[in-house]
Amino acid sequence: LLKAMDELEEKTGVRPAMGGRHLTLGTHNAFISMGEGRYLELFAPDPEAEVPLQKLIGVDGPKPRLSTYCCDAGRIGLDYLVDHKFTSLLSDPDMVDVLPTEVEAGSRTNAKDGSTISWRIAVEKHAVPSEELPMGGLLPFYIDWGVCRNVRPATTAPTGCVLKTLRAIHPQADKLKSMVGKLNVGLQDLLDIQQGPEPKLVAIIDTPKGTIELS
Repeated sequence: LLKAMDELEEKTGVRPAMGGRHLTLGTHNAFISMGEGRYLELFAPDPEAEVPLQKLIGVDGPKPRLSTYCCDAGRIGLDYLVDHKFTSLLSDPDMVDVLPTEVEAGSRTNAKDGSTISWRIAVEKHAVPSEELPMGGLLPFYIDWGVCRNVRPATTAPTGCVLKTLRAIHPQADKLKSMVGKLNVGLQDLLDIQQGPEPKLVAIIDTPKGTIELS
């Protein structure tokens, strides 16, 4: 994690802040704000973990990469999204295996002051080996910060960077576009979906050092 923090600081000119430890996942994280309520999470195995590393959002992958992304469901409610909005899509053969059907609680210890930050999350379709992420990681999981909304990373992480575009490259680009449209969670203006030989997520970010591409 510290190596990734150093590398991101070198590329952007902004030092990520340590987040904390996920005691049940075997991971720890750091954050940097991406502006407009967005943030980038650095998510890595915790060398001091007392539990086995859980396979989640690509952390078990062979090399560091931009593995996937998350949608904040706070405005409409995570339960409504999972139990109502997505229910109508479960009969769609393209969607049934990528839509979350469970909401669970999550938390971490805040490295800054030792407090606990909690959230609710719909991530079971991303709790798989990295090579099995939905559409190669190019479909999102979902989070609701609840009572911790005012201390979520988007509001507390170091500022200076702004996410301009997420470029989603996939060999089945037309299928991905269709699936994103069916989700109807406001991704169309952020995602630039392109055809390519293998799934890849690329963030185009304005930084104090200029515009960079991070993948």
